Amino acid sequence: MSDVQALTLEVVSLAGPIWSGEIREVDLPGSAGRFGVLARHTPLLTTLREGMLRVAPLQGEPMEIYVSGGFVEVQPDKVTVMADLAVRDADWEHAQAEAARERAAAGMAQAFTDEDYMALHLELIHRYSLQLRGRPPR
Repeated sequence: MSDVQALTLEVVSLAGPIWSGEIREVDLPGSAGRFGVLARHTPLLTTLREGMLRVAPLQGEPMEIYVSGGFVEVQPDKVTVMADLAVRDADWEHAQAEAARERAAAGMAQAFTDEDYMALHLELIHRYSLQLRGRPPR
């Protein structure tokens, strides 16, 4: 059996390091489409869109990490993901519960029904993402 070549993956967000370790491969949500990276990949610097990183660690079970977008730098032996927001799949439910608690405690949230608040929040996220991409809001 041939030895699998490993590379290092480091995922960081504005809140700090999310995960790092040795991997076989990673599948990323690139702004121009999904792409995979293996060891000895050609150097690359590109933007990411919102989505899930699919990570195949050298040891252990595959995992997913949500990113809100950001950048990725690929070197032949290392991949560095820099995201505004990143959450590991193991922490996803905890992050969702924490966000729900924060929404419920917000003064504005008490002025809206859950559906109204959700609609407003989604509209704001949509407008913000368009602004980040340099597109005028619709």
